[in-house]
Amino acid sequence: MQSTLFLGSSLFNNSGTLCNLQEMDLMEENINSELQRAQVAAASESVKSNDYLIKNNGEDQEDEEFANSALLKKLEEKKKELTSLEGAVHDLEKKCAEVQDYALKQPSPAQREKILDKQLHSLIEQLAAKQAQAENLVHEVHLKEMELEKLNGLWRKLEASNADMNATRNRYPRSNIDRGRVSSDYIVDPRQKPGRLENLHKLMLLRSAFVVYILALHILVFIKISF
Repeated sequence: MQSTLFLGSSLFNNSGTLCNLQEMDLMEENINSELQRAQVAAASESVKSNDYLIKNNGEDQEDEEFANSALLKKLEEKKKELTSLEGAVHDLEKKCAEVQDYALKQPSPAQREKILDKQLHSLIEQLAAKQAQAENLVHEVHLKEMELEKLNGLWRKLEASNADMNATRNRYPRSNIDRGRVSSDYIVDPRQKPGRLENLHKLMLLRSAFVVYILALHILVFIKISF
């Protein structure tokens, strides 16, 4: 009876041990399967992460290349603008130099006024000198006219005296020698009077020319003052 109980107890203990071993095997299998699943999941995540990183790196590289291209394009545009501005600055400097050169060559309004004043005073002085010359010429012409009047008076007296002498000679005839002497003493060259008239005509023409010249000077002075 006791042996039978011991055997039953041993069988019960062995069956419990077998159950524990099976449970442990199941647990080990579960753990291994969980580990494998975790490893697979980790590997998958690693691959996804690598793909993401590669993709991001590619996108970042593309973005960087695009940004660099845009910057290079903007830089070229800025260079073109700078070249255009340099050309404009050069043109402005050239125009400024031309304006300065023109300003140096052209007198200022004050200088121009001084120059015009000097020219006006010079013209006035010339006009005064020409007027004095014209007055002297008029006075000389007047003297010549008076002298001519005197000569005309003498000419008339000589003609009258010659006529009287001819009348006296006709009343008292003389010899041919005396007649020739008397006639040679009192005959006046008739060409003297036309010569005097020609000189007078020249003086009058000269006087008219001076009057015209003075009038032209007056007109010139008026034009200078007006402009």
